[in-house]
Amino acid sequence: MGKIRTILKWRWLRAMNVWKHLPFRAQGGITVFIPIVAVLVSFCFAIYGNLNRTARQEDIQRKFKAVRQYGNLLTLMIDAETGERGFILTQRDEYLEPYQTAVEEIPKTIEQLKEIVEAEPGEKPRLERIEGLSKIQELVNIQLVNLKESQSFNLNEKSRDELYQHLQRGKFTMDKIRAAISQMQNKEETLLTERLAEINSIRNRDYIFIFIALLVGVIVRVVSFYLFDRGIVRRIQQLTENTNSILKGESPDFNIKEKTDAVGMLEKNIVELADRIENESVLQK
Repeated sequence: MGKIRTILKWRWLRAMNVWKHLPFRAQGGITVFIPIVAVLVSFCFAIYGNLNRTARQEDIQRKFKAVRQYGNLLTLMIDAETGERGFILTQRDEYLEPYQTAVEEIPKTIEQLKEIVEAEPGEKPRLERIEGLSKIQELVNIQLVNLKESQSFNLNEKSRDELYQHLQRGKFTMDKIRAAISQMQNKEETLLTERLAEINSIRNRDYIFIFIALLVGVIVRVVSFYLFDRGIVRRIQQLTENTNSILKGESPDFNIKEKTDAVGMLEKNIVELADRIENESVLQK
């Protein structure tokens, strides 16, 4: 542990030494650039979270619409079946009104379901839903044909056994429609539950990102102030102290290295000025 602490301390001192001898403009640019990086990181976190949340919310809306439309389709099929059965038993045309309304609305409902499933993100989930809807549409078409044929039955002309067999075939098809729609609804409801959980997870992650961004912002400000104080402020203080030393007739304390910035040139000029003043003083004596 002590060895690691020594290595870290040595690297820190080396980094500070490099920082101290950077050009003045480079120090200022780095000091300004670090907070900008913190802001950009926070911005990226916010955008990433918002995009994920928006995508999940749109998917949730699709799931709600799909569940509702599947329910509407099943209700329309039940209405059509009920109306047709009522007509068979009574031979009264008013019982066909629910059937006629359902026959008009079923194609529209299926088209709306197609739009929903085709907007599903991901090729595999989309193809699965399209296949499931196609199966339901096929069963619905078969059942509508069965219901249409039921209108031709006349209990005075057809035997009750033939009518019973026809109704049983329709019941069997309707049971398959219920099962297929229920399966699709359960799948959508399961995914809906998952999406809601993901929304909560994203919300919690956003809170964590906000805390991290705040923490990074504070750390960056502290580091920027420290670097500013260790670099720019220290050099200006040193420059001021050495200038005062020259005015007092004392020797300045400079550790001049090759510096190309304006402050470095000023430091060299002050050293040269101090040497010149000292030489003139020696000559005068």
